[in-house]
Amino acid sequence: MATITTTKITADEFLKMDLGEGLHELVKGEIVVMPPPGPRHGFVCANTGEMVQDFGRTTGHGHAMSNDSVVVIDGENVRGADIQYFSEARWPSSQVGDDPPPVPPDLVVEVRSPTDRLPHVLNKVADYLRAGVPVVLLLQPKRRTVALYRDNDDDPIVLDESDVVENLPELPGFQCIVGEFFG
Repeated sequence: MATITTTKITADEFLKMDLGEGLHELVKGEIVVMPPPGPRHGFVCANTGEMVQDFGRTTGHGHAMSNDSVVVIDGENVRGADIQYFSEARWPSSQVGDDPPPVPPDLVVEVRSPTDRLPHVLNKVADYLRAGVPVVLLLQPKRRTVALYRDNDDDPIVLDESDVVENLPELPGFQCIVGEFFG
């Protein structure tokens, strides 16, 4: 990651900028360029996003977004979530447009790439929780695990590839074996 700003800017200023090609986030008022993820990262994101989107579509409960869609954390932090999910009750899909979501996602999924440093990824998780996201799933393809982070829990719940993700209030009725996220 490389920081490209010399003076701090606000989230509103950041969201109005044309930054050209590449992935960018605003962290503590500074624009950060994110390296492009590798093929495995893209595969796991697409696979997981499809599973969550299919759940939302089939049940009518909600909808998913991918491709580092914007999550406004606060006035000086804007992140791009690998996958985010919204219930229809909180933000109907009929209202999705080009403006940032009016509410935090019900769930965010981050997929750790081989180049991601754990402190950086955990800072993103903390930012999502601080923004009001109830649960963040951190998928680690190399280990084939998922960690579930909630703001009110001291430690994440870590599941290995044979464990089942289920009983999430944010995805009522959703069930899958962790290994399915990884294909």
